[in-house]
Amino acid sequence: MSINNKALATYRLLKATAEVAEQSLEGRIQHYRAHLKTEEKELRTFTQKAAADLLGCNNRTLKRRHDQGDFDALDIKKGANGHYAYTLSNIYEMAEVMGIKPDHRQKGDKLQVIVINSLKGGCGKTTSLVNVAAALATTNIKRYRIGIIDLDPQGSSSSFFPFADPEPITVGDLMRDCIDLDEGETWKSLVSQSFKETHIPNIRVLPSGMDDFYFEHETATILRENKGYEQTRHYHKLLEKVIQPIEDEFDIILIDTAPSLNFMFYNALMASTAMLIPVHPEAVDFDANNKYLKRLGEIYHTVAALGHHGWDFMQFLVTNYVKGNHSQRDIVKDVRSAFGRQVMSYPINHSAAITASSSSFNTIFDQKVSDSLASRESLIKAQENIKDVVDELEMLIRANWTSTQSQFEETA
Repeated sequence: MSINNKALATYRLLKATAEVAEQSLEGRIQHYRAHLKTEEKELRTFTQKAAADLLGCNNRTLKRRHDQGDFDALDIKKGANGHYAYTLSNIYEMAEVMGIKPDHRQKGDKLQVIVINSLKGGCGKTTSLVNVAAALATTNIKRYRIGIIDLDPQGSSSSFFPFADPEPITVGDLMRDCIDLDEGETWKSLVSQSFKETHIPNIRVLPSGMDDFYFEHETATILRENKGYEQTRHYHKLLEKVIQPIEDEFDIILIDTAPSLNFMFYNALMASTAMLIPVHPEAVDFDANNKYLKRLGEIYHTVAALGHHGWDFMQFLVTNYVKGNHSQRDIVKDVRSAFGRQVMSYPINHSAAITASSSSFNTIFDQKVSDSLASRESLIKAQENIKDVVDELEMLIRANWTSTQSQFEETA
């Protein structure tokens, strides 16, 4: 098939554009790495007071345990000021010494798989996800085992959790089943190893890559062959090939999706136990979100007919809310009037700290106050705001765990 001259010129333009984009991306990566203090990204350290707060004790108790030598076997370093600078791993080890057990889900508790989705770009979907994950992991001593699945081939969520492997196995690789097992290797171990450790001890990330777009093409090709669903199971790939093999390794999995109604999104729906929908309180965004919601029921019906068991909750999360902005305030009132208790009590407020952190691929819980490009006050307020959001989300999650319900019954 011949290509006409105008199409050929368009192709050449796109190739040139791709080269510029690749150079720009590489420049961004180099700039990012240049601002890291070490080759590997590190989570901020905690003061003795912050460590004591997480452990549920006071400074005096922690000092006494140090004096008794209870923590001598732990690799706890001191900062330039001579005070202890605890890593989150240090605090977890101290919790074990102090007899504070992890509060993981128990046998019979459902793995919570929460999809964060909106068809409207720029609503803070990825920023919300990574900050919520970081808050769940770092602002309590429960040590939830958190997985992040980056289902957007652009890899935005993955960028916040860099790791050394330059060519990791991606979620698309696993869903396409294009990885050959080594001798003695099992599919479960392969999937488990594909969830990469991050700089936050109890967060692991399954990255995405641009080649994951091939999942869409290959699925469409298979469907053109008119195979029955029991042969293709093209909406069950994420659940059956990725999540089920490692479900005993996590308490909570958060899925970041592309703003698109594609096969990847249907897979996210099939695997999900709950959905979180970010809503930016602007009229255009709210209208676009309502148009999406008009079709979501029909979309969900497809996976329900194929065996999905229903969501434990669906919540709307207002994002990038500017306090004092009257038009945004009115939109939020409309959202709450329309959807009632399905709207999270706390919005994620607009914050210079979140903007500054995101520009360097950091969550607001990664940074020391002294390293933040925003003010100390802005960073602390943003952290407290996200913590409020996460406290409510945690209640929704635990309300659907049998062990938590049993605890309520025992105290009733």
